[in-house]
Amino acid sequence: MKAKFVIQIFPILLIFLFVYTATSKFLDNGKFVFQMGLAPVPLMKVFAPFLGWVIPAVESIIAISLATGFFYPTVKTKGLYASVILLSIFEIYITIMLLSGSHLPCTCGGIVSQMGWKQHLLFNAFFILGGILSIKHSKKEKPLGPFINGKDDHKILSRA
Repeated sequence: MKAKFVIQIFPILLIFLFVYTATSKFLDNGKFVFQMGLAPVPLMKVFAPFLGWVIPAVESIIAISLATGFFYPTVKTKGLYASVILLSIFEIYITIMLLSGSHLPCTCGGIVSQMGWKQHLLFNAFFILGGILSIKHSKKEKPLGPFINGKDDHKILSRA
């Protein structure tokens, strides 16, 4: 029962997280880019305008892949891997911000940006762990039906 809970709940939580943060970054892109440019990370000021559009686009793609994954488990697994990778990159960025001693605001946008860096570190760690557990348990997941197995659907459909 716990495994099924992890498999179903964490992808849904990740979808909400990525849709919320991507929307927030798209809607207030100028602020997002400006705050990234202030970060004590080499070349961030140069790459901030580019990352200002790429990051929310990637978050949106991951959310779509996780949502699609409820019908195609292989897509969900790829979305979970992408989630863990992206959140790990954010975790490295947060660690740099903590070690720098900067008191800059979080660039995430919305309510999530109200957290301090330490709370954000724990928040991301929670989602990374949930993503890893979901990947582990989704390998044991059975397809929802004969047409929803993530592969060879065209062969099944052509026999009908």
